[in-house]
Amino acid sequence: MYNPEHTKEFYNTYGEWEWSRLETAPYGRLQAIIHSDFIQRYVKPRDRVLDAGSGPGRFSILATRIGAKVSLLDISPVQLNLARQKFTEAGLAIEESRFIEGDIINLSMFPSGYFDTVICFGGALSYVCERRFEAAAELIRVTQHGGIILASVMSQLGTFLNPVRFPPLQSAIAEPDQTISTQSGIWQTLKTGDLPGFISRRTGTQHPPMHTYKANELRELFKDCEILEVAGSNVLAWDSSALEQAFADSHAWSNLIDLERKLNSDPGLVNGGTHIILAARR
Repeated sequence: MYNPEHTKEFYNTYGEWEWSRLETAPYGRLQAIIHSDFIQRYVKPRDRVLDAGSGPGRFSILATRIGAKVSLLDISPVQLNLARQKFTEAGLAIEESRFIEGDIINLSMFPSGYFDTVICFGGALSYVCERRFEAAAELIRVTQHGGIILASVMSQLGTFLNPVRFPPLQSAIAEPDQTISTQSGIWQTLKTGDLPGFISRRTGTQHPPMHTYKANELRELFKDCEILEVAGSNVLAWDSSALEQAFADSHAWSNLIDLERKLNSDPGLVNGGTHIILAARR
């Protein structure tokens, strides 16, 4: 399933949307907040940090502001160029050598144990599909003993629940052989975790296939590490009119964020959001 050239070209085309999607919609903002919480808990000043699958650098900027020395790695040169721009706009200086075009399944440019903290947020571990064990092994290898790994992946149950939560419900829950093409794959995804490629609403191009996870599967990827915590992102709210209404009311929005933070590590909720986030110590 994994095709690195396809993934690269998709994110080259996706461009600025990879930055703006976490700002323009309330559910994207909530994703950014919950992921940022992990960085603020675990990244320390003077840490040597790898942001693997950095995209346009949102979380790299946060880690840099904390005082870490960050290297950004991404498969898309367009996303890395955006990251350079975002660092400049943020008034942060970073050496050009720390913007690295590469694939998380091969981090051979780094020696073993080189980083205090390794971040791999968003979709990178989902896009590598059947090569996810190689990628996880590389993330672990480049983390020093006692260092921290922060990883997030696409949620299998969240992926299944998304089309069920929104109309038209009938097409989402149709029998597998009756499911319309725009909703096809959710039954197979529930069975295997593998989500076929689909047409992106943003670009009109084929979105790369992904492997989606349950929390226990993510834990299994890092079974040789000490698991510190696992939480979901957006376990209480998705891209709905109710979320838009909450966002328009600052008090309601603040309460929603507080509730999300209190409940997103509950075992009954952790699998139901957009992403599953893990913190581990090598």
